[in-house]
Parts: sequence; structure tokens; C-alpha cells
Amino acid sequence: MGCSVSKPEDTFGPASAQVRISQGVGSNAPASSALGSTGAERASLESKVVLLGDSGVGKSSLALRFCQGRFSPYHEVTIGAAFLQQIVRLKDGSQLKLHIWDTGGQERFRAMAPLYYRDAWGAVIVYDCSHAPTWESVKFWVGELQAKGRPNCCMAIAANKCDTQDWQVDSKEAREYCESNDFIFVECSAKTGENVGRLFELLANKVYQQMLKGDPR
Repeated sequence: MGCSVSKPEDTFGPASAQVRISQGVGSNAPASSALGSTGAERASLESKVVLLGDSGVGKSSLALRFCQGRFSPYHEVTIGAAFLQQIVRLKDGSQLKLHIWDTGGQERFRAMAPLYYRDAWGAVIVYDCSHAPTWESVKFWVGELQAKGRPNCCMAIAANKCDTQDWQVDSKEAREYCESNDFIFVECSAKTGENVGRLFELLANKVYQQMLKGDPR
């Protein structure tokens, strides 16, 4: 999914309050996460979530699958960051509207990443389970978030392309790493849609609980 450079301040960035009240739900939403007409009439909290990871791991595809329920095998490299949004129904019946910032994964865009993640309540760090070097980058992004992101930012690690036959990253190692750091871990596929809704729903519920505790800053 290609896009032009977007500034996080334009829609839901650092200069804006991070807990808001809104109405409605985006169109073309997948049934697993979207709300019906009754839910659309209810107000919901809002939260910023950022997607991080190397170029080519499928960040844009995951966001597109979750927000619009579709997959495109061909898309341009994300320049800077792209913005999408989706409403999730939480376990207690309330709603959380996610403002999702999909960041460019190429090396030259890494310096821009703090503009998007420093005030995010949640982050999805994506790696390609068929390409081992992308797993090593997960730890880089974890360190960046812990050093420069919001205190107690909720993190989810997404092992994308789980539909592949050529796995190069050991699932047990990845799962144990996430468990030891209290991160959400989900093996998913933007191509088939497997576990994509679950990934964002687990993160949304964790973010919501963190928001109820208040901003630690």
C-alpha cells in the first residue's frame, strides 16, 4: 500500500490529546472487528497504534487486511507513514477506535519513526517468519520503544506470512521471548487473513486496560 509522507500531527499525533470520544465506524470493516449499526451509535475511546518492522514484512498488508478486509499482492513501498483507522469491540462490550500509523520500514525512514511511536499507546512489531533477519530487527524496535516511546506502551509481536512453507524463524524462540517480556505474540497471515483480527483485538484490549490506568507521564 503506497502513500505519501504524512505528519502524525495532522490526524492524531503528538500535539493532540490521546484519549478522545468519537462516533461511528469506518466502512469496509471486517466482520471480526467492526461494529454493526447499534454499536456505531455508541461513543468510543480512541488510541494511537503504530506498526513497526523491516521493509517487506507486510505491515501495510496487515493494516489493510484489518481495516478494509482485503489483501493486495502488489503495493508500493510506504513513504514515511500511512494512516488508517478501525473500531474494535472489547471484551467488556465497550469500544476502542484505533488510529493506526503504518510506518515505512526502509532504513532511511528509521529516523522518522519516533515521530509516530513516541506517543502511541500500542505498537505492533512485525517480522516475516520466512526471513530470519527480520526477526533480529524485532529486538531493535523493542529497544527503541522502551527508550523513546510512551512508558508502558503495549507491544504485540506479529509473525506475518505464517502461510508460507519456508519458515526460518523458530516459533518457540519467538514465543518464549514474548512471554518473558509480557508481549502479545501472534502468528498471522495478511494474505489469508489468519489471526489478523485476533492480533489487533488482543492489542486493543491490552491498550484499553492500560488507558484506564491513566497516562504514566
